[in-house]
Amino acid sequence: MELSQYIKIAVAIILNDQNELLTVRKQNSIYYQLPGGKIEGEERPVDTLLRELEEELGLKLNEDQFEFLTVHEAQAVNEYGKTVRGYVFKSKLPIILNDPQPKAELEEVKWVKESEVERVNLANLLKQVAIPIWLTT
Repeated sequence: MELSQYIKIAVAIILNDQNELLTVRKQNSIYYQLPGGKIEGEERPVDTLLRELEEELGLKLNEDQFEFLTVHEAQAVNEYGKTVRGYVFKSKLPIILNDPQPKAELEEVKWVKESEVERVNLANLLKQVAIPIWLTT
């Protein structure tokens, strides 16, 4: 596939102390996805993740709070004909968040419970990678 058809992103599996998964929904989208965003230039994926978490949710976190898990490719849900290449991280411990609020291009923040997984419109990367990791750990 042509490189221009790829969207490179860094995202995180973030769980709270009730084992709920943090998801976000962009404006004009019906899909919930993992928090994070597009990698700019030669930026390290973890730096992208930290920048995006602060820009979109106001979260000031550090690299030590995350571990890199995998790179996964999935069909983009918001950009037709594109493939998302996601660098997936996971928070090492439940992160205490004081009700993160959507900023920038985000419309909504949703903590997903295990019992809701089948009823929520989830982006492909989240369904294919994050859900299996979350539900088996």
